[in-house]
Amino acid sequence: MALPLGVSAQQRAEYNRKGDEAMKRQDYRDAKMWYEEGVSYCDTYSIDRLTEIWLKDESSRSSMRSLMSKCLNCLNVLGTEQDTTAIHQLILYYQEGIGTPVSDELAAYWTEKLEQARNQLLYVPSEEVASREEKGERMKFFIGYQYAIEAPYGLTVGGVGKRLGWYVRFKTNMSFDKYHTAECNGQNGGELVEAPSEDAYYFTNERKKSLYAFTAGLVIKCTDWLYTSVGVGYGERTLLYEYYTLDHQTGAAGSQSWAKHLDASYLGVAGDIDVMCKLGPIYLSVGCNTINFKYADLNAGVGVFF
Repeated sequence: MALPLGVSAQQRAEYNRKGDEAMKRQDYRDAKMWYEEGVSYCDTYSIDRLTEIWLKDESSRSSMRSLMSKCLNCLNVLGTEQDTTAIHQLILYYQEGIGTPVSDELAAYWTEKLEQARNQLLYVPSEEVASREEKGERMKFFIGYQYAIEAPYGLTVGGVGKRLGWYVRFKTNMSFDKYHTAECNGQNGGELVEAPSEDAYYFTNERKKSLYAFTAGLVIKCTDWLYTSVGVGYGERTLLYEYYTLDHQTGAAGSQSWAKHLDASYLGVAGDIDVMCKLGPIYLSVGCNTINFKYADLNAGVGVFF
């Protein structure tokens, strides 16, 4: 039991030291006086030495009964906290009648408690370790919103076990209109590819993108709060430029059309790499993604483990 804040370790050692000196002189009366100070703090060393005096000096027992009752009270408190050393003493106290009448029933009770405490020390830690391992191996699932600059609508789901996990992700910009009548290259549309020489046209500054990607991959648990993920899949990015044909006779703008920019449109292998930071049940992620290793975009996410 801890001493009160006002009692230092040096003071505690002092009364036990003086008690030990008196024991060497076999001055049990003086020793009892010093060890009694330790009993007021339930000092187990002082209690052990007083018990030794009780067993050695029968003539002093009549004057020690009240003091040994205080020792017994301390031991009962420590015994309820499963202090096996204190329980050993309790069994002796009830068997020998130290500070209390002899009680075979209470000696048997504390003997049973001692056996239970020993069993708990032997088996509970291994059970707790097994329980922690089971919890560590149980897969925790997560779901979250994924944002990318050109694909702001994304969903990620996955699960993580003790060390490894998986994820599946879909992201898009919700623009699935890829209808175009021509293809082009160059800056701001540049020029049409394979356009008839007699056709006249001009590009406006209007453009639109269509992007989506499916990816799946591996999640690696680096620490309890830090994860990394990497995945591959399929994606497509289409960039369209608006252009108008021109009337040959009047020069007026004719029909409006869209041309697919070949150098800025990609389809094929999509890839992701992210770092995830887990804060309680919430996670935050940052990373980048690519399509065909020609186009790259930054992404971030937020989600929850359950």
